[in-house]
Amino acid sequence: MKSVIKSRAHLSVINIVILVIAGLSVFSSRTYGYSPAMRQEMLSGPWEIVVKMGMDGSMMRFPVKVANENKALTLDNVLPLMGSPIKIRLMQYLPDLKWDTSIVEDPKGGAVVQIKAKGENFNQDIWLSSADPAKQSISSQVGGIKIVKLHSSEGIEKIMRELTSSKSIGIVTVWGNNPNKPLEYVANTGDTITLPTSDYKLKILEYVPHYSVDTTTRKVTNMSNKPVNPAVKINLDNGNDNYEQWLWSKFPSSPHMKKNLPLRVQFTDFDIGTTPGNYVFVAAQSSEPWLFYSKDGKKHSEKAKLKNEYPFAQKTYTFSIEDFSNSANIKTNWKKGSEELSSPAIIASIEENETKKQLVLELNKPNHHNSASGTMVLLYRRETASSKAAN
Repeated sequence: MKSVIKSRAHLSVINIVILVIAGLSVFSSRTYGYSPAMRQEMLSGPWEIVVKMGMDGSMMRFPVKVANENKALTLDNVLPLMGSPIKIRLMQYLPDLKWDTSIVEDPKGGAVVQIKAKGENFNQDIWLSSADPAKQSISSQVGGIKIVKLHSSEGIEKIMRELTSSKSIGIVTVWGNNPNKPLEYVANTGDTITLPTSDYKLKILEYVPHYSVDTTTRKVTNMSNKPVNPAVKINLDNGNDNYEQWLWSKFPSSPHMKKNLPLRVQFTDFDIGTTPGNYVFVAAQSSEPWLFYSKDGKKHSEKAKLKNEYPFAQKTYTFSIEDFSNSANIKTNWKKGSEELSSPAIIASIEENETKKQLVLELNKPNHHNSASGTMVLLYRRETASSKAAN
């Protein structure tokens, strides 16, 4: 399926994910519950930028003044950070910050999907990327979506069919003699897998959706039936050597590894439970994407269809697949919106030694910056009563 690359003005990916996690069902009341006058009062100045250096450092406040809060303005102000080699330069004020997000093809990128989530007073575009841990999934009160990219398209139909078994818990990937061609198997508890590129056999011993370990006794327990921290215990045996190890789905290796395994093994969970509304978007190079989901208490898989409506747990909320690519990155840039106070922001730069980094300071959203001098937190906000008294 050919991907059609689009670029539009959208909210930032991070903001969208936060909105979804907060709960699609409460989006309307929280976002649109203010009158225009109240919203204007909450956004308007006087403003200040607060800078905090390090965990125990002092807090510095700098007033931000513009002649007309509804008009974009070019700035050239340097914040005087006494005793610091860092220079913060304010470059531009925007009354209405917008974000422009696009899918950019990249042979070294991961699988990317653009999803449109819809419901009552809710219509948002969301981008997921298999290559970015922060954008691999979203979850909410009405369901969730996770993206997974398989290493090969060979046998993808067989894999998707086997995943619908009531015994399946996910996929184990094994790197044998050829590190560029890992083998993928559906993991069923109790099954033994014969590895054609090795003299070892792999057995799936145990699966826990919510892994927890006692740091004193090293005893592993399952805290709940929700896939909060999915893990699988495997055994590798070749008749002479025997290894047992826990593998986490959300981490590349077990943090409690006693000794290295003779083979590299990775576990990817497909635990979506039996409640409808949770989906896994499965991609592979040179293959059409698939959807894995639960319906009527059973697991299902089918080829994903562009523009098709898929329901979340609450039927009034749905999502559609607007675009996808098997090898791409998500690119998000800021842009100037309207000449009206709506989403105020300051475009700034941080300069230290020979390095220079651009920052977008959105109202009431902390911005963390790590450098050789330590951690710095910047916050663009309305002036507080104490700030006004000090000024």
